[in-house]
Amino acid sequence: MIDIGEEMEKEENTKNTKKLKINIGLIKYIFSFLLLFLAYTNYSSKKFLLCSTIELLLIVFVANIFNKKGAFGHIVGGLLCLLFNTQMIIMYFGSSFLSLMMMTNLESIKDISGNAFIYVLAVILVIVFSVFPVKHFEIKKVSTLALLSIVLVLDLLFTQCFGNTYSPLYAYIDLGRKEYASIVQRNKFKNQPNRLDEYFAGGIYDARKKPDNLGEQPNVILFLTEGLSQNIIDDDRNIMPNVREYESKSLSFTNYYNHTFATYRGIIGQLYSGYQMENFDANTLVSAQEIFSDLGYDTFYINAEPNNVQFTTYLENMGFDEVIGEPGNYNGEADGMSDKESFELLRNTLHEKNKSGKPFFAVIYTFGTHASFRSPDEVFGNENNPELDKFYNLDCEFGKFMDDFNGSDLADNSIVVFSTDHATYADKAYNDTFPDHVRVSPYVDRVPFFIYYNGVEPETVDVSGRNSLDLIPTVFDYLDISAPNYFLGLSLFTSAESGHTYDTIFYNNSDTLGTDGNTIAPLSESRQKIFDTGIEGYFIAKLQRLK
Repeated sequence: MIDIGEEMEKEENTKNTKKLKINIGLIKYIFSFLLLFLAYTNYSSKKFLLCSTIELLLIVFVANIFNKKGAFGHIVGGLLCLLFNTQMIIMYFGSSFLSLMMMTNLESIKDISGNAFIYVLAVILVIVFSVFPVKHFEIKKVSTLALLSIVLVLDLLFTQCFGNTYSPLYAYIDLGRKEYASIVQRNKFKNQPNRLDEYFAGGIYDARKKPDNLGEQPNVILFLTEGLSQNIIDDDRNIMPNVREYESKSLSFTNYYNHTFATYRGIIGQLYSGYQMENFDANTLVSAQEIFSDLGYDTFYINAEPNNVQFTTYLENMGFDEVIGEPGNYNGEADGMSDKESFELLRNTLHEKNKSGKPFFAVIYTFGTHASFRSPDEVFGNENNPELDKFYNLDCEFGKFMDDFNGSDLADNSIVVFSTDHATYADKAYNDTFPDHVRVSPYVDRVPFFIYYNGVEPETVDVSGRNSLDLIPTVFDYLDISAPNYFLGLSLFTSAESGHTYDTIFYNNSDTLGTDGNTIAPLSESRQKIFDTGIEGYFIAKLQRLK
């Protein structure tokens, strides 16, 4: 005899079990919505929030339809979720969608090892929740297809109104489009007629007379600090008092921007006053070190990453007389030198080189302020903030260097040029630490550039959005050095009406942005066409000089 109550209880338990399975499956989407919210906290754009929400719903309903297909459906749904979740986690940590610039810098992934644990954990969670299976579910009185149609219409309306800028899914299409364009562009470079004459300049225009209190051939010490935006120096917390003090009593340039990103492009780009199509593209054109060498200078580079074979090879291919720095055990992140160690190597090298009486051009890229790094030495007050500590640590070492410099024979006939390889990358740590400094792009910003020597007359020059293509031409102008070159930049002492085609344009393989008048914005269609034509010709020309 059947117990009706028992049967009803079994039926109820079965229903509850089904509901439980559905709820467990939906955790997958709850996780995605959580990532979306986290990304929004770092990239606080309501348009981004709305567009990403629409596209996540789109994924949910598409996946729900495919989930009727069994294993194939789960694969489709898992892949869509993985694509979305990847964009959200990159936005959360990096303030942008996945870009071609990020892809081409994967070979330097160990340089963000300061946050390795949290990055690895995030990747594991993204993969696990993305592939988490979800059974097909029904919503009472509404079909999934109808809901999908509504969300599609909303997505199309949003795109029509605001474009694709805020779309996490379109970002993949944009990534593929840019990669395809770069492949097409590279193929164009083969068997091209000579383009060198288009970029050749017979000399450097002398817009500023060299100060009378500078010797005939002063030593030049160039600091290209890793990722330093001007707002960090200007911050009310006085994070970098030494740099701020020397900037105030130097010849300094304000409203000055980086012309490219990241390090591999920023260093060679400034020394050759040009752009790179790829990180490791050769440049056969004229560099600062070549001009100095022709004038009888000893040229050398202090390598703060001597254990990095790839970076060391990159430096050795730039034609310095020496790349100084031996592989070994160092206290910095990613097997590199700490700023304390690299400044010590710089000081010892400069004093040794100064004994010869031969003028020198010295370049150093300090590594300790890289994104995700922590200071191994100095800490900033009681803030307990690694982002502040690393910049304060750099400042302390710079202060010690300048004390040594001013107390030595170096100060008698040397100039210090202080700048950076590029702006500070606006990742989550940066945004959290400097919330009042709004960045239009995580890659471009105002950066420092000042020239100091014993007896310099303090002066501030507002350059209204011009960029780091102009660093080397400006130094040569200031020292009354002129030589044939292929520089895209001009001296910052020249007027803004001097035909500046490139030095208010930021370019890497992901973005092209103008900085005219201190406003970061996309180029107009006509200016973009002019730039595209010019930059393509330059990429061809910079491979042709030695042929």
